[in-house]
Amino acid sequence: MKARDVMTHHPSVITPDDSIRRAAELMRDRHVGMLPVIDNLSDRRLKGVLTDRDIVVRCIAEGHGLDCAVREHMTERHLTTARLEDDVHTVAHKMRRDHVRRIPVMADDERVAGVVAVRDLASRLRPAEPALVEGIERVAPAPERARE
Repeated sequence: MKARDVMTHHPSVITPDDSIRRAAELMRDRHVGMLPVIDNLSDRRLKGVLTDRDIVVRCIAEGHGLDCAVREHMTERHLTTARLEDDVHTVAHKMRRDHVRRIPVMADDERVAGVVAVRDLASRLRPAEPALVEGIERVAPAPERARE
């Protein structure tokens, strides 16, 4: 099974110039905890990711307002991504290795094509491979990553 088989296709995305408020509203309305940050809606090139934890730890806890730009609080470096044709075991390994629960899936043209979350793997793989899914679900959040 490949990443393309388990991912959420056409995920919600945000741009670096959008506000944290807009990102939080999208997360709430779409029931997601991570948004790929893209350059623009036509090119959809990955610039970073913004998680619900980023909003809480990097924005709110630091006393910033919700009108801050996403670029001020997103993760830009050391991004974990998958390719459409990556085997789900490769995707699971990356998630465990990098302590992440959601990763953008990139198409061959380097556009964001989808997102794989732990719940996607769990719903598709748990009956056949419970140990694989449990290994990811037990992953603790990664230490704070540099935004630069």
